[in-house]
Amino acid sequence: MNQKKQKIGVIAGTPVDTQMGVDFVTGKGYEAVGVPTASGPEEQNLLQFLNPAALTEKVKNIILSFEQNFIFKTMIYCNSLSSAIDIDSIKKSCFQSQVVTPLDIYGSLALRFNKIMLWAANGQCLSGIEKIFYENNPSIEITGISMLPVIKAIEAGQHPEVIIERFNLIGLISTQWKADCLVLGCTHLPYLKEKLQQKVGFPIIDPAEEMLRILECR
Repeated sequence: MNQKKQKIGVIAGTPVDTQMGVDFVTGKGYEAVGVPTASGPEEQNLLQFLNPAALTEKVKNIILSFEQNFIFKTMIYCNSLSSAIDIDSIKKSCFQSQVVTPLDIYGSLALRFNKIMLWAANGQCLSGIEKIFYENNPSIEITGISMLPVIKAIEAGQHPEVIIERFNLIGLISTQWKADCLVLGCTHLPYLKEKLQQKVGFPIIDPAEEMLRILECR
C-alpha cells in the first residue's frame, strides 16, 4: 500500500482542534479519521485536571476502535491532552498501533534551542512540556504563557487578527527577552501562526509537522 494512502487516526480534546488535526493530516496527502475526547474546552479541562484516569481510558478505547477499522497510526493532536493521560499505559494496551504525541517532539527541540518561549493552553500542559525541556537540556531558558481564553476565542471562530489584538499577543511574545523561537504548545494555536509570524522576528514552531514525519518514517 502506498504510504500516502494510509489512514491516520486523530485524537484531540474538542471537535474544533480534532478537525484542525484532520485538516492538517489530509492537507499532507493522507486520509484521516478524527475523534474528540470532549465537547468543548471547559469539559476537556475538567477531565484533564479532575479525572485523568477516565480520560486515559477514553483515549485507549478510541485507539482500539481505530484498530478495529484497520487504522494503526494515531496522532494525539493535543498538547494538554497528551500531558494529562498515561501515555505509556495507552501504548502498552494499544501495542498494534503507532501512537505519537506532541510530547515526543520536545526533547529534540530542547537540544536545538537555548531560549524558548512556550505557549500552552493551561498550566498543567505548560508544566509537562517544561519538564521535558529541562530533562533534555538542564540549562535551557524558558518563558511560559498559558491562556485558555485564547483557546476559547479560537474555538468560537474569531478571526486571527481580532484574537491577536484583543489579547495583545504581540506584546506578550515580542518581549526584550529575545527568544530563539516560540513553541506552539497547543494544537489550537497554529490557527494564529501565519499572522503571528508576520509580526515577530523569530521562528514559530508547530510540533505537528514533526509528529507527522515520525509517523511517515515507521
